[in-house]
Amino acid sequence: MTLSFNDIFRSRKSDQHSEGVGFVQDYYRLNNPQNIRLNLSYRFGKIDMSLFKRQNLKSQGEGMQNAQMQ
Repeated sequence: MTLSFNDIFRSRKSDQHSEGVGFVQDYYRLNNPQNIRLNLSYRFGKIDMSLFKRQNLKSQGEGMQNAQMQ
């Protein structure tokens, strides 16, 4: 289980002030809203790693036999 948070205190903000001839502009924005994410993962069954080792040894043995034949 994993729990993650983004910007819990809403501190990601952007302020902008612009002035020119005949105008004044103030801009305020929250860049990313608050996010909370919960991930759950579950492994079904038990993985027998010896199955992978046996297959690996067979393919390596075949490769060596083919190399010796050439």
